[in-house]
Amino acid sequence: MRSTDEDLFWRGDVEDTKARILVAQFNGAFDAGGAARLAVEEMLRSLPTERVATFDTDAFLDYRSHRPFATVSDWVLESVEMPELVLDRVKDDLGNPVLVLHGAEPDAKWESFSRIVTELATRAGVEIVVSFNGMPSGVPHTRPTPVHVQATEKALIPEQPQMAATLRFPTPMTTFLQERLANQGIPGIVFLAAIPFYVADAAYPAGASALLSALSDLADLSLPVGELEQDAAEEHTAIERILESNSEMQRTVAALEEHFDALSGAGKDGVPPGEWAERTPLRSERKTEKDIGDVIEAYLANLAEQPEKDEAEEAQAEEESDPLQAALRRVELRRLNPNAPRNVGRPRHSAQPESDESAASSSAGPSAQGESASGEQNSGEESSH
Repeated sequence: MRSTDEDLFWRGDVEDTKARILVAQFNGAFDAGGAARLAVEEMLRSLPTERVATFDTDAFLDYRSHRPFATVSDWVLESVEMPELVLDRVKDDLGNPVLVLHGAEPDAKWESFSRIVTELATRAGVEIVVSFNGMPSGVPHTRPTPVHVQATEKALIPEQPQMAATLRFPTPMTTFLQERLANQGIPGIVFLAAIPFYVADAAYPAGASALLSALSDLADLSLPVGELEQDAAEEHTAIERILESNSEMQRTVAALEEHFDALSGAGKDGVPPGEWAERTPLRSERKTEKDIGDVIEAYLANLAEQPEKDEAEEAQAEEESDPLQAALRRVELRRLNPNAPRNVGRPRHSAQPESDESAASSSAGPSAQGESASGEQNSGEESSH
């Protein structure tokens, strides 16, 4: 971090900023169903929060794109609320710390901002950065929300449908920041929730719940999703009421259900077999207290293909020392040898894998069209997730 960067932010009063996970989410880039925004808002609303750093919005924001909000009562201007760009530390229900970088997406000085965040993350001992995004997709609201994974390292990507083609589009700050952090040895993951395209412009709590559940699975966190799941049930009922008087949309949803079930193997009850069917709702699930690396290692382990005995013993030895470090060492090994085994399984909330032929044309998960659309900013300019 350069000496001039110190003038661009203020440190909070919290002395202990240690956390192994950094969650980054900014308001500005397109977010179907508000899934990412709702997920982070629920974390900040429900969990104890401490301010780690506050960034100078005069330096990083253009107030024409992030306008302050004025409150006028009885013709009298009472207040003007400025947009924020901050780094907080929250603790889940078991006391596990997580850094949360949130607020308005910076309009300027992206390199300076990234340097500051990298310095703060390094001092905090951050070992992975996670961000969220909602993507409009050809999935029905009557099925579980698929979650895909984008990562800075191939070794962090689970078994999931292949992309139909390589995409190139303008990036939001979350992707830019992940690339800069990865260059400094901190890998990144983006959880991409597939949001039904016909509700992409409205709040979709089911998508936010799926994102938090995916993060919980990754890091063995106890995160709040109960209220989101209740809101999702109410939203589901509201959508069903609208469909009652729209026969064309009923046919569309029925076609999406048939397509989704054919690719995922779901039954008529709408819950795919296997891992999704076995999942217990997190609102009734109490995580056992353990190092977050335990589940990150399990997340990366290939549950379908057991390693050879000597590999299993080596993996066990690594897990006993530090499972998270073992997972990150696997990332480093793949950097040196791209042909090394990935040993990556499918997370419980991920989209089901499909054949190469169907992957190219599938709409049961975030398609190439959906991924491109997920990058559109509010101004109409595209950006990635």
